[in-house]
Amino acid sequence: MLMSFNVQTPRMENAKKQVLDKSKMVLFKSMVKMEELAKMRAPVDTGNLKNRIHLEPSFFGADVYVLSDGVIYGIDLEYGNRPHNVPLKPLINWVKRKGIRSDEGHQIAFAKYVQEKIRLEGVNAQPFFRPALHEVQFKWVPLITKQVFG
Repeated sequence: MLMSFNVQTPRMENAKKQVLDKSKMVLFKSMVKMEELAKMRAPVDTGNLKNRIHLEPSFFGADVYVLSDGVIYGIDLEYGNRPHNVPLKPLINWVKRKGIRSDEGHQIAFAKYVQEKIRLEGVNAQPFFRPALHEVQFKWVPLITKQVFG
């Protein structure tokens, strides 16, 4: 005996689409919030890192979003790095930008001190993406979900 049946559920398909659209809205709003928080937490020297953090695509409706820092040194700031040699000139320029020392002799001496410290100890992490992710994950996603789904 062969039996077949078909259940028509037009409302079910509509409900699935609404849930998918609302889920995409939660994702988009969460990613926009993470971009905002990462920019707030980014360490600032020249402002290049903060200005280059961006979300792609920057519009609602995508299935996948990418939040990137747009600089080659972002990973070193996020996780720190091991001891290594660095050239002195960029460190002198950094000391000048920060206004740490007033005369050139002291600026060079301080830059050499920093150079030696990096050579021996590396650079400590200054995370900005991970704290932003954790805040979005545990604070904002529940709030956004409640806002979107009601």
